[in-house]
Amino acid sequence: MASPQVMMARHQRYSPIEEVPMSHLSSLKSPVSEVLFPGSVSPLAMTRSEVQRIGSTSSSKSSSRSVKALEICVFMKDGSVHELFLDNVWTETAGELLKKVEDCVSIPPEAQDMFALWITSPLLKLQLKPHHIPFKLCRQWQDLLDKFTAATEEEKAIDEPIVCFQRNAFLNKEREIQMLSNTKILVWLFSEAKSNILTGSYPCEGEDYEYLAGILAWLNHNKYDPELHPSGFLRDSLSQYVPSCLCKESNRWSWLKGKTAAAVVDIVEQRIFQQWDQISEKIQTKAEAMQLFLKFCWKLPFYGSVFFTGQIEKPSTSIIHLRDCPDRPVRVGINRDGIFLMDSCKQELLLGRMFDEISWEYTEPTEGKPDCLPCLWLEFDVSNGTKKYSKLLQVFSKQANMMNAMIEACVEELNKKDKRRTPSPANGTKSVVEGLLRVAIESSAPVLTGLPVKEPKTSLCAKTNRLCLSTYSNNGELIETKCKVKRPFTFPSIFKS
Repeated sequence: MASPQVMMARHQRYSPIEEVPMSHLSSLKSPVSEVLFPGSVSPLAMTRSEVQRIGSTSSSKSSSRSVKALEICVFMKDGSVHELFLDNVWTETAGELLKKVEDCVSIPPEAQDMFALWITSPLLKLQLKPHHIPFKLCRQWQDLLDKFTAATEEEKAIDEPIVCFQRNAFLNKEREIQMLSNTKILVWLFSEAKSNILTGSYPCEGEDYEYLAGILAWLNHNKYDPELHPSGFLRDSLSQYVPSCLCKESNRWSWLKGKTAAAVVDIVEQRIFQQWDQISEKIQTKAEAMQLFLKFCWKLPFYGSVFFTGQIEKPSTSIIHLRDCPDRPVRVGINRDGIFLMDSCKQELLLGRMFDEISWEYTEPTEGKPDCLPCLWLEFDVSNGTKKYSKLLQVFSKQANMMNAMIEACVEELNKKDKRRTPSPANGTKSVVEGLLRVAIESSAPVLTGLPVKEPKTSLCAKTNRLCLSTYSNNGELIETKCKVKRPFTFPSIFKS
């Protein structure tokens, strides 16, 4: 195996940023369709259970092609739904539909690069490029699920895509800061950050969740008053303030260990009251509260990540357990700054690294092995006293190709940004790693004004005891491997000695 330095050089491969994250979908010969709603239904009253799939994959081509003018609904992160009329769903592009949505919600022209249309479902989330046709993409949603997910047939049969208006995956924090004075932009960004917190997409420490819950309590009920807000006031609505994992997985937080479910709820509520009381002394307006919430989220290393699904092997010391231990489902978050691996079940951050601290490689499974999955290899350094070692992790996923494309685009964008800011040396050469490090630090620490923002307890980490890693010396020699099964892959020559 090559040394980490050689690996880093090999892994710095780039593709045009405009081809991500859905450029690979252009190769599909029959794109897809979209979720449509009957025009007689009030858009604000509609729920996902009322979605009607028009011209599903089981429909005949002749009947589905006869459908042209339709009313569709676009879901917003604040919970609202906007109903729009399309003259021809077979030709209306995502760019044209996005313009209609932005006009509908009064997004100013200078902020139109901040948002994008996504097609999302419980199994798959895809950001659309301007030339994509949403109706065609949804029409073959089942094909996309087959290609990019490992879901069962039962799960795919009930999966239903919807069109969403969300933050652009490549939006940087500096642009958010510039537009934060605009109330509409603030509301959209806050709503999306709130959604990611409450669904556990942003895995935080308990103290961080409680702090943010205090802000949400102020937004819903104004200033804390113990007489108006006695014990039990939030008990039946805790899901509106903290993710379910905070009340269910007591082992993750020391002050909840050994407590009953009812006791956990009472303790969490009291801790939210404390944060709510403290925040009540600082906040005067709802705009201030939303800004405080959003600025805290900016400090989370994985803020703004696009999430992919995958699985990793579990480390095991038991010989009997070696082959029977199922893989651990994970989510891989990728943003403009780094890569983050999260336990899907426990909603816990397992690994977080900035791009200057990690190398990657994408490999396809061996031909003729249908049970093998594509793989994203992650290599990072760890220190043990005075010695440094390289750790290698395999993430198996049908979305590994999408992860690779997203990483390449983000790293290329960081390098472009560095070139714009820093004049090239006289000899025309520049250290890629040095540039990445400086830009990553700057982009992850925006200059904040106004109310002081609490520092998150959540930070970058590498929980190596929870990961199935291979360990290599600086010379590329294999020291230890915890992988339980040798899976056949076509490795590039770089991984061979």
